[in-house]
Amino acid sequence: MKKKSVAVAYPTIPIIFLGGINPDRTPLYDTMGLAVTSSDEETRTETTVEVSKSANDIDVKFSINGKKISGLRGQQIIKAIRSFLSQNNISANITIKSNNYRMFSGSSDSGLAAVFTALNDVFELNFTKTDLLKHSMKGSESAGRSLYGGLTLTKASTKPPTVAQLASEKDLEKIRLFSVPFYYKSRISADEIHSGIVTNPNFQERVNKIPEWVDKILTSLKNKDYISLLKVAEENIRNAHELLEEVNLPVRKQEMMYLCEDVEKMRERKLEAYFLIGGGNLVTIATLDEYAEEIAKFLSSKNWEFYNFKVASAPKIIKSII
Repeated sequence: MKKKSVAVAYPTIPIIFLGGINPDRTPLYDTMGLAVTSSDEETRTETTVEVSKSANDIDVKFSINGKKISGLRGQQIIKAIRSFLSQNNISANITIKSNNYRMFSGSSDSGLAAVFTALNDVFELNFTKTDLLKHSMKGSESAGRSLYGGLTLTKASTKPPTVAQLASEKDLEKIRLFSVPFYYKSRISADEIHSGIVTNPNFQERVNKIPEWVDKILTSLKNKDYISLLKVAEENIRNAHELLEEVNLPVRKQEMMYLCEDVEKMRERKLEAYFLIGGGNLVTIATLDEYAEEIAKFLSSKNWEFYNFKVASAPKIIKSII
């Protein structure tokens, strides 16, 4: 057992939008996601797990950005950590400090991935990502996206769900991302999205079409046709947001819709640009190297604030103290 471990993990954005979960937080259908970070990799979650001493019981103190973790999601995360330790016959006093840096969306995914990566290291368990997945997903239904990095597929049909990395950050280095944050005072929570989208009468039609979208993306990936991949991803994400808007849960507020319209204007100019939007106040515009410079100029001409992003790796241990 070590005294301290520090892990970094990266947030994620959807490729197949996850909307609707079971009571145990597992997805209702297969989903895909992309781990992302800024070009300098400063957009990240950095989590420190420190073991102060051995104990006869499990005591977990957990803070995020300096504030004690709270709420239902906080309770679920603490429960997942305690279960993880208990199943491995570990009793200890643990202090967890998690900090998000230059994060705009997807922090719950990177947060859970970083926590269990650090726990695995500090207790020298040498578990695989598959071992860690079932615990991390109890706190975040899409944590596997960050845990595996790159482009991932989460299979909901298997029990428990499985995650596979379809392409690494190196495989997808030609994909360029421009992330545009919106500073709204409030946002719709993930749980509101999950409970709301399933009430749309057309939700089952979306579920029925998921295998088709997944197959198209897999084919595009196999052929290294990344433009077709991004085109299908936008189609899927647009569908999810339209379903949400139809039940009065609009994630895409008016300013975000203006940017979506500008993405369509880019395509009218033969610039291959596609929008990817999760549940937060962030629009990510995806393209390839060859179009990136012109797209950046277009965004600047429209006075959009953007950050250069790229596909990110799996979590990393950056410090261990024995």
